[in-house]
Amino acid sequence: MEKLTLLLPKTTVEMMHLLARTEGRTMGAIVQEMALDRYMQQMMSSQRTSETEVEASEVQEA
Repeated sequence: MEKLTLLLPKTTVEMMHLLARTEGRTMGAIVQEMALDRYMQQMMSSQRTSETEVEASEVQEA
């Protein structure tokens, strides 16, 4: 584990506390899940972009 200090707007922190309390989880778990979700979205987005570029180049070659 690494220690991290975040400076976030008050409303963001309140939302994170609310999520943590309602789900019975720690703030660290909430932040980790958000980071993983964001990372997976980027990976899926870049994969779709790559697939589209391959399809476009195949159409141009035909």
